[in-house]
Amino acid sequence: MYPVPARQIVSTRLAKLFTLAAMSLGYGVVQLDVTIVNTALNSIGTSLGGGVSELQWVVSTYTIAFAALILTAGTLGDRFGTKNIFMGGFAIFTAASLGCAVAPTSSILIAARALQGVGAAILVPNSLALLTHAYGNETERGRAVGVWAAGASLALTAGPLIGGGLIEIAGWRSIFLVNLPIGLGALWLTWRYATDTTRTQHPLDLPGQAAAIGMLGVLAGAIIEGGRLGWTNAWVVAGFGAFVMLAALFLVQERRAPYPMLPLSLFAHRMFALTSLVGLLVNIAFYGLIFVFSLYFQQINHWSSFCDGPGLCSDDGGGAAG
Repeated sequence: MYPVPARQIVSTRLAKLFTLAAMSLGYGVVQLDVTIVNTALNSIGTSLGGGVSELQWVVSTYTIAFAALILTAGTLGDRFGTKNIFMGGFAIFTAASLGCAVAPTSSILIAARALQGVGAAILVPNSLALLTHAYGNETERGRAVGVWAAGASLALTAGPLIGGGLIEIAGWRSIFLVNLPIGLGALWLTWRYATDTTRTQHPLDLPGQAAAIGMLGVLAGAIIEGGRLGWTNAWVVAGFGAFVMLAALFLVQERRAPYPMLPLSLFAHRMFALTSLVGLLVNIAFYGLIFVFSLYFQQINHWSSFCDGPGLCSDDGGGAAG
């Protein structure tokens, strides 16, 4: 065997590092947009109008699309090439971010946020797949995944700080424009350095996917509109009824499908079931409190989007031009 040239070793290491950087940007920008948008809700409401329901949809459409499509997005990567799907997802996310930044009405902003959620659902599973493929050594892979996850956690916690600063300096639209250089940079790094994974031919569980989107959508709609229209409103009651029906159809489909989107057998494992339940409760509390606290501090206490306490906050609540 001939020794591997030093130049080739350096090139391989750089390819791994740049792949790690691109994948971390993919996961990080998804988490960043979870919290950074909540900081801008008061400014968005002031600029585009609408009440709390519209602001809830700005947040929820992103989350619904992300949660409903993330499992199928991984299967798409397996079938059509993880690298291609990841780059397509980043392109969608970046274009949707531009759409959010220039949205003239709350309805268009909500639609663009849903498209952002589609891109986010594609980015997370495929970024992890490309990362694990790049790092064949188990020890190196563990470190790379740790960096990938830590970067996303940092982006999640830094979202309110970054968002508050951007809103004060350049207005709420800037929190979406910041995604453009991130997206373009990550796309180039992925195209240049990432290597694709082996493709498989697992069929897509389209009925299960449709049922998942439907049940999450009507549940979120019933909860959001119930606070505005009243819990006994006919449309709200119908929404909860549709959720029950779609959830039942989803369970039947996942039980019968040869390649289910969400194998129900996983929940037979006690640790998986308990972890999923705890994760659900933590996320409901965490993301719900971010939404409520953002509006409480800015609309009720009249603090600015970027402050350390009541003595350091201005009373405009909206920052620079919205």
